[in-house]
Amino acid sequence: MARNILKKEEKAKELVSTKLKKGDRLQLLTGKNVKAIGVLKELKLSKSQVLVEGLNINIKHQKANPQYDIKGGRISKEGPIHISNVALVCPKCMKPTRVGHKILEPQEEGAKKRKVRICRRCLAQIDD
Repeated sequence: MARNILKKEEKAKELVSTKLKKGDRLQLLTGKNVKAIGVLKELKLSKSQVLVEGLNINIKHQKANPQYDIKGGRISKEGPIHISNVALVCPKCMKPTRVGHKILEPQEEGAKKRKVRICRRCLAQIDD
């Protein structure tokens, strides 16, 4: 019985949903680079984290290894940021916003309805 409950909790943890997509402009809400804007590079939904281009830069000191042609020195790369610490930047009003959804009626007969993301501040359409 307890084993089944653990499996359900693990599955629920894996299925974290988000309203962000790769290529979105995000603004950092907390940390040392508050209000810095970057482009979403990668989503890690299982850990509720995102990689944002140019934000949360970590420096790793790499030792040289001539056997594998690895140069030594300081290597910079983006670190993960929790999803709750970033907000989507609206392309129209250029402010961080929450994301809503709207269902558009089809333009032509026989076409399907489309669900698009909208800015909660100015109600502009985010998706094209």
